[in-house]
Amino acid sequence: MYRTKNCGELTIKNAGETVELSGWIQKIRNLGGMIFIDLRDEFGITQIVIKNELEEQVKDINTESCIHISRKSCGKRKQK
Repeated sequence: MYRTKNCGELTIKNAGETVELSGWIQKIRNLGGMIFIDLRDEFGITQIVIKNELEEQVKDINTESCIHISRKSCGKRKQK
């Protein structure tokens, strides 16, 4: 199974759960100490926050890249 949730279905009720998401990168914002990635699938958009040890792994990815991520959810949903 390549994902446990769709990008459009995460809510505050999922806070603390480990989730797996798959999709393509719509937007990347690097603010120095943190990188924000808008991950999109056919159901919606989820914002991924990258910091510390993962910054090196994502430094070479581009928009339109497809990724799979497995991490603990903070449960906040990006509003449209």
